Amino acid sequence: MTGQKIFERYTLGKILGRGGMGVVWQARDEVLRQDVAIKMLPEMVASDEAAIRDMQRETARSQKLSHSNILRIYDFAMGQNVCGITMELVTGGTLTQRRMKQPNEVFDPKDLSVWLKQLCEALDHAHRKAKVVHRDLKPANLMIDEDGDLKVADFGIAASVSDSVSRVSQQAGTSGTPLYMSPQQMMGEDPSITDDVYAVGATLFELLTGKPPFFT
Repeated sequence: MTGQKIFERYTLGKILGRGGMGVVWQARDEVLRQDVAIKMLPEMVASDEAAIRDMQRETARSQKLSHSNILRIYDFAMGQNVCGITMELVTGGTLTQRRMKQPNEVFDPKDLSVWLKQLCEALDHAHRKAKVVHRDLKPANLMIDEDGDLKVADFGIAASVSDSVSRVSQQAGTSGTPLYMSPQQMMGEDPSITDDVYAVGATLFELLTGKPPFFT
């Protein structure tokens, strides 16, 4: 609820996004006196000890991703049957939202050149230095900050939440978003850099044509 204080530190503002893997809120960090985003995780994850350990481990890994084009992860917060991940607040919208505002709802290639370079630099840092694969790259996870620079969100986190939900609910599933997943990822093979490379291609295809290649 707007105005509610959670984790004895954050005052909720407005909802920024909602999906099957949680709700993202804009909130005020009353300790550091700055605005942040909080991804509130599904209740079934928050009430499962193994899932919490997975998310704590993934959050710690994500904190090591120090790059100007990767959304900063601050902390993993817990309360009574509730938990969330606090992160940098970016207010410029996602590439999905921006595409919908373009003529014919697609980008011109020249409009994407700078953002594509920034995306590749972010992935190169994650793959080579941090040894982390994103596993859920898509236009909705590519955000634009107030300076017009690209920020890659949900590095490893969305996929880990999906894994935890599948395990806790005892429903078979694969981490990631099927429309952007490589055939190997769809078959449940171990995460690989090539999964992200495939997702970049599928993302660009959608931004330039309006639909991911799955529909062609």
